[in-house]
Amino acid sequence: MIVTLYRTAVDGRTQYYTIHDRQQLLDTPYALCASWRIGMGRERERTHRCETLGERDRLIRDLIRKRTRDGYKILYTFSRAGFAGEGSILEIASG
Repeated sequence: MIVTLYRTAVDGRTQYYTIHDRQQLLDTPYALCASWRIGMGRERERTHRCETLGERDRLIRDLIRKRTRDGYKILYTFSRAGFAGEGSILEIASG
């Protein structure tokens, strides 16, 4: 799963925020990576650890909701089978 959001800052630069579950960890069954950058600048990243699939899905919803409240819009989404929540990523982001 990958979700990329964007917004235009007051100074006109584009800010990006990406959430993905591609990185696996040895010490926890589920993980999410959240990364952000301004324009083509250096990307920063934070890894979130989750013990259950439901916990991971709640974290996805929370991160998307927080960013959309901050003015971000969805630029790109991709989700393969395995998302435990009801509905698609787009439905979660708008709900």
